[in-house]
Amino acid sequence: MSAFPETSTTLLARLAERETGIDQAAWRIFFERYQPVMVEYARMKGAGDEAEDIVQEVFADLAKVFKAGRYVRDKGRFKNYLAKMLRNELVSRFRRGQARPDRDGVNITTTSVVANKELQVEPSFGEIEADDEAWELARHRAAVEHVLAKTALSEQSRRIYRELMETGESCAAVARRLKLPAATVRQVKSRVTRMIAAFKKTT
Repeated sequence: MSAFPETSTTLLARLAERETGIDQAAWRIFFERYQPVMVEYARMKGAGDEAEDIVQEVFADLAKVFKAGRYVRDKGRFKNYLAKMLRNELVSRFRRGQARPDRDGVNITTTSVVANKELQVEPSFGEIEADDEAWELARHRAAVEHVLAKTALSEQSRRIYRELMETGESCAAVARRLKLPAATVRQVKSRVTRMIAAFKKTT
């Protein structure tokens, strides 16, 4: 089971330390923490099957930024920085015919994307703010997937929570269908909800 003991602020400080280069341990934590959310966000913005490739490209650009000491923490929220980089890469690929936005995807008529790749890696916080609703939904989806797939939950607990999530039914209704005590279903819901909330605090 993954654990994230460091705050985002502390982690970014380690990544932004120029004198010693990128802290590889911090980079691994950063990747594990943000990659699932970034993939979900990219998919929501129209990346489709290209989402993971787009995120990998963004990570490569981020590495250049951190290595060069060009990331300035006090310019704005880090999620805005990530979201803008993701949109830049998605629109760039769309224009090259390598990805297409879906009906909820990027509007290229209103998104500012520079042609020079070197300039793309440093988006301006003053331009497009992150879509908070989309980012929150991406965080939630990534957290649910992490908790259900990568933690020590029992198979029964996974099944219970998926039933609750997919059907939208009450704990009592799910308990009746699965022939389990209602208290068991409520306990699973409460435990998984707490785990999801804990994961979301890291991004």
